Amino acid sequence: MPTSRRTFLKTTIIAGAGASLPTLPAFASTASPLQHSAPPLSESAFTRGIGIYPGAPGEYFSPTFEIDSTHYRNLALHRPATASSSYDYNLTAQLVTDGIKSTALPTWVSAWTSSEGILPKPSRETFLDHWQPNTSTLTGGQASAYVQLGGGTEVPEIDRIAVFVVIPASLPLDKVTLTLSASEDGSIWQQVGSVTNITPNTETTRWPPDLVHGNHILYPSIPLRHATRSRFYKVDFALAGAPAVDLGITWRLGQMEFYKGGQRVEIGGPYTFTSAWKSAGLDEEWVSVDLGAPCTFDRITLHWIARAAEGAIQTSNDGQIWRTIRPLTDNDDIHLAPAARARYLRVLMTRPTSPDGYILSELEVFGRGGPVPRPAPAQLPTPEGRLSLSGGNWRLQRENLVEAPGVALSKPVFNDADWVVATVPGTILTSYLNAGAIPDPNFGQNQLHISDSFFYADFWYRTTFTSPPARPGQIQWLNFAGINWKAEVFLNGEHLGHIDGGFQRGRFDVTSKLISNQPNVLALRVLKNATPGSCKQKTLETPGPNGGAPGADDPTMHSSIGWDWIPTIRGRNTGIWGEVFVESTGAVTLENPFVSSVVPNASTADVTLKVDLVNHHSELVRGTLRGHFGALPFTQQVTLQPSSRQQIKLPVFHIDNPELWWPTGYGDPHLHDVELTFETPDHVVHDRKTFKAGIRQMTSSEAGGNLRLFINGRRFIAKGGNWGFAESMLRYRAREYDAAVRYHREMNFTMIRNWVGQIPDDAFFEACDRHGIVVWQDFWLANPWDGPIPNDNALFLANARDTILRIRHHASIGLYCGRNEWFPPPALDSGLRALLAELHPDIHYIGSSADDVVSGHGPYRALQVR
Repeated sequence: MPTSRRTFLKTTIIAGAGASLPTLPAFASTASPLQHSAPPLSESAFTRGIGIYPGAPGEYFSPTFEIDSTHYRNLALHRPATASSSYDYNLTAQLVTDGIKSTALPTWVSAWTSSEGILPKPSRETFLDHWQPNTSTLTGGQASAYVQLGGGTEVPEIDRIAVFVVIPASLPLDKVTLTLSASEDGSIWQQVGSVTNITPNTETTRWPPDLVHGNHILYPSIPLRHATRSRFYKVDFALAGAPAVDLGITWRLGQMEFYKGGQRVEIGGPYTFTSAWKSAGLDEEWVSVDLGAPCTFDRITLHWIARAAEGAIQTSNDGQIWRTIRPLTDNDDIHLAPAARARYLRVLMTRPTSPDGYILSELEVFGRGGPVPRPAPAQLPTPEGRLSLSGGNWRLQRENLVEAPGVALSKPVFNDADWVVATVPGTILTSYLNAGAIPDPNFGQNQLHISDSFFYADFWYRTTFTSPPARPGQIQWLNFAGINWKAEVFLNGEHLGHIDGGFQRGRFDVTSKLISNQPNVLALRVLKNATPGSCKQKTLETPGPNGGAPGADDPTMHSSIGWDWIPTIRGRNTGIWGEVFVESTGAVTLENPFVSSVVPNASTADVTLKVDLVNHHSELVRGTLRGHFGALPFTQQVTLQPSSRQQIKLPVFHIDNPELWWPTGYGDPHLHDVELTFETPDHVVHDRKTFKAGIRQMTSSEAGGNLRLFINGRRFIAKGGNWGFAESMLRYRAREYDAAVRYHREMNFTMIRNWVGQIPDDAFFEACDRHGIVVWQDFWLANPWDGPIPNDNALFLANARDTILRIRHHASIGLYCGRNEWFPPPALDSGLRALLAELHPDIHYIGSSADDVVSGHGPYRALQVR
């Protein structure tokens, strides 16, 4: 029978009616504590509050909090910290409560140019961020760019520097010289290399067309006369015979890349981690911690790298009015008698001892009280034996704090009690937020208090669970709906395999590895992106440049680097973003169902249903594929060869007066229940699949050079907009997707473009099916200005294959697109065309979102009303 939006909303409300509202932590802001209040009692069964994600209690698997008034402990550990300033986006306040005590001087960078002077924090790493088209403009016949390597116990050894610079094609190349100099103090410079007669870079397809047009792309590598370890480097750009000051001569500097041999030496970005906060200034500064609740404490320890000569320890109950309880002295282990009681504690600094400012590694506050996170309850198995691992005993830890390998971590004897309570599904950043360790990055200036380098790391997830016993002959599968960016999987002391790419599902046969009715241990090492890029900061003056280096890692959550609509997300949304679950099947599984329709007119339709049957055993299997499409039953006898995969195409369903799926405004988006079951003669059901499908036919025309789409024979007019992420930390679930897509329907929109393919959730496509919104589905290629092309074509196409198979049964899929605002590289374009011809041939594909048969390319600004 067809289902409706009303049915979905009714069953969703009933499903959540018995859930309780979890206790929420309070997070600090720089001005006042931000409280999330509980919704009215009548709503508490249905929502956790406005702007809190996930909003449905039944979809929320984060920890709850209890006040611990018994144990004497470090109350500041993994609590939100804020500061008056931070030198960069790495050495931030978060690091004074992360539990890591560092003694080494951290590293940092400074940069300036002859044209702009010292580059401010938001643009300091413009020519260090791994993305060449993000440029800084220098002017004049003689211009210079400088980099200082600050801090650290020693500076890296360098033997060459590659420079990416764009100059007008009108400048004579034979008069251009690039000279490299090094210095120990920034005053006395020694020339260490130069290059002349530079041949323009010919890899023009790597760069934006309008960057190439009318310009020379210069990308020389300047070898040093001898390897050096210097604090300062300078590149001089000179045009022989030209005046030193000439605004008509421009040098657009995109990169200064430091190398030792064939290995890039990372300067700037999140690549180097030291657990310490560093102030931006040398005058009055402060760093504070929100203990989460009024606590009693009698000891404070400060772990300085560059201490304050003067200052005070202060407390507050509201984060606004502060009271000094002790001046700073040389004694960094401060005992209080009598004990103090407060929610907030602050270290106020008024005079530094170092020209580098204040550098504090750790702030500890010992006492009793304060919230402690408790894991969400584990899920119970369904009668069919499916066990969701959402909630439960998940823990999380940064890899550098874990000495044991994955085999050892996935054994019961390992103790993870000091790891952070994790939220699964959820990104690493989400877990730290939900555990109360960081302020909410979506509010105020809180992003600036969270360390980019802390979250640029591999992280270990670990959980224990009890698996229901498998019946004889069954196969047990461990499934991952999605991780980002890559992962290594271990279970009960064995390495299961790996998952590669942010949009690739993982599925492992664990029949012989699970232990029934006893604790099983799962450990997952989530790998960081190879090319994270540098942080961007939105200011009143500018949202910052779009995109950047993570495009080299695609498929990944590329938008996490920051765009005009989103700030840089710390950790780049790495983590377990999709459900993890265990399920059981027989020897034969049903995979990749596909429904296609031919609708010659509104009074008749022919529906074709295909599905892959996979025999996982080494014996021939005979059985029956049965089920129904809507009210129409079907039965087909099947013989499967040993260890084989066979696509079964069922006889065409000829349907008179069909209830068609229409986009909103054209009719109702009717959906029909589909069930597929494979059963052997001994009445054993090996596998069952159920989903909803629509009867609709998408056709297209490019006649006259313009793309036209038709649905069920009627011209389809697309009205709508782009979605990047649904939510910055990927926290939307079915409730949020249903509401947001419903808003589109109520605004009379007919299409959502899944921009650069950044939304992978099944719930999004299900909501579009339900509300009659057509999906324009992009793949993971930003335009040439916004990021490099991927480094791994095989990885890209493997993720593309899995994504197509995952979403193709949705009636809402109406168009595929290869790249945002330009064409994919030829290898990826041909690969995508081949995949779609094989897997989803009835949906049209265009290479570019803004060229050829479709229009685009702006204007990307508010226009005057006419």
